[in-house]
Amino acid sequence: MQVQGWGMKKEAGCSWLHVKSKIHTFVAGGSNEFRNSPEYKKVWKRLMEEPGYVPDNDVVLHDVSEETRAMWVCGHCERIATMFALINTGSGTPIRITKNLCVCSDCHSWVKIVSKVTGRVIVLRDTNRFHHFKDGMCSCKDYW
Repeated sequence: MQVQGWGMKKEAGCSWLHVKSKIHTFVAGGSNEFRNSPEYKKVWKRLMEEPGYVPDNDVVLHDVSEETRAMWVCGHCERIATMFALINTGSGTPIRITKNLCVCSDCHSWVKIVSKVTGRVIVLRDTNRFHHFKDGMCSCKDYW
């Protein structure tokens, strides 16, 4: 994305993880076929109905409708990668994701809830640190 008038380009959010001897890459807003699969929708619905999570659409800085904001925040690459890992790895298997940008506050809150609900350890490496999520808590103590 070109930042108008300044000649700057915004880097797209990208996450990747290693599952079954392959590296899988996810881009923010992408993976539409996977996101429309029955498995994805089933797990997504279960996770989104959990008490304690309300999407924070304020992390989307564009002047768009609330519905579009919610859709964009739920399409962040680390969420897609987490969902892929939940569906394609055995329960109890730790999930390790690397991201090329900083994780947003909403995704951070969401991954905490996912770790609590699923009982999975999730390690999310962003540009600043390793976030170790376990039982609904993060090693950064919500400071990043």
